[in-house]
Amino acid sequence: MRYFNYLTADEEKALFYLPPNSFHNHSHKDILAHSVGAALYMPATRRTFAEDIAFGKIEGLVSVVLDLEDAVGDNEVHAAEESLIGQMNQIAHWMEVGIVSAENLPLIFIRVRSVNQLNYVLERLEEHVSLLTGIVFPKFTVENGEDYFQILENYNDEKSASAPILYGLPILESASIIYKESRTFTLLAINEIISNFKDLVLNIRIGATDFSSLFGLRRSPDRTIYDIAPIRDCVADIINIFGRMEANNVISGPVWEYFGVKGLLHEVMLDKENGLIGKTIIHPTHIKPVQALYAVTHEEYTDAISILKNNHGDLGVMKSVYGNKMNEFKPHFNWAKRILLRSQVYGVLHEQQTFDGLLTRPNRAYV
Repeated sequence: MRYFNYLTADEEKALFYLPPNSFHNHSHKDILAHSVGAALYMPATRRTFAEDIAFGKIEGLVSVVLDLEDAVGDNEVHAAEESLIGQMNQIAHWMEVGIVSAENLPLIFIRVRSVNQLNYVLERLEEHVSLLTGIVFPKFTVENGEDYFQILENYNDEKSASAPILYGLPILESASIIYKESRTFTLLAINEIISNFKDLVLNIRIGATDFSSLFGLRRSPDRTIYDIAPIRDCVADIINIFGRMEANNVISGPVWEYFGVKGLLHEVMLDKENGLIGKTIIHPTHIKPVQALYAVTHEEYTDAISILKNNHGDLGVMKSVYGNKMNEFKPHFNWAKRILLRSQVYGVLHEQQTFDGLLTRPNRAYV
C-alpha cells in the first residue's frame, strides 16, 4: 500500500520530487504510526466493507477503522460483531485463493467497545487477526488502559513469528481528561501506562466530540476545534504531556464530523502546526484533501536536509536554500527529523507544486 496510488505514473512524476514509499502492516512502527493518515471510520454493520477494502472501491483509501462502538446502536452489537467476523474471514479467503493481495490492503483497525469485547473479537478472528494493524481503544482511562494493553501484550507474545505486531491506539476522550481539576493527574497517570507499553502504542488519538458533548458544544462547519476554548486548552495539555520528542509518540487530530472540506482543510493545517499527524474522517471525500496536506513541500524537505546535514558542523545557523529564513541547526533538529519521516510516507512535492495538484481527480462514487 502507498499514498496517492490513484495517480498515474506520469502524474506522480510531474507532482513529486520524491514519491511516497510503500508500506504494509509489517512495516516499522515509526512508519506505520505516520501512515494512519486519513483514517476512515466505517460501521462494522456495513454489509459491503469487505469489498470496499479488498477491491479498492474507495479511491485513495489507505487506513480504515471498523467501528463496533459509537457507530453501532446498542441493539446492533451482536450483529456488528458477526458482520465483522464474517467479512474479515471473507477477505482472508480472497487472499488465500489469490484474488486479493496483502500488498493492496489498507491498514485495518477495529474500534472495540470494551476489554471484554476485545477478548471476544480476537478469539473469534483467530489467525485472521494478522490482517489487522491495530485496535482502537475508545474512552481510554487509567481504569481500563492497562487491561487493554495487557491483552495486546499477551496476544503478541503468543502469535506466530510471521504475524505482524498488533498495536493499540488509545483515544483520550473521558471527562477526567477534559475537566481541568483532574486533567493533569489523569494525563500523567495515562502517560505512565503508555510508557509501560510503549512498543505497542502506535498512535494517540483525541476524542474532541466526546469532550465537546460534556459542555454541550459543537464546532461550526466553518470553524475548527481550536476555536472551542476548553477543547483547545485540553488539546494543548495533551500535546504537552505526550508530544515531547523524548516520548516519541505520534498524536492524531480529532475527528472531522462534517461532510464539507473547507473547515477540515483549515483544521488539518492547524493540526500540523501543533505536531498532530493523522485525522479521523467520516466520509470518503475527506481522504484526498487530508492526505494531500501531509505531503512534504520541497522547501520543507530542503530545509530538513540542510539542518540534519549541518547539525554536527561548525556553524550554528545558515540561510535556507530558498533564501527566506534562517535555519538553526540545533533548535530545528527535531522538526527536521519529523519532516524526513513524513516525507517517506507522503512523499516530497516538486519545487513548483502545491497540495492542489493532488486534488485534481474526484473520488469515485461511494455507494
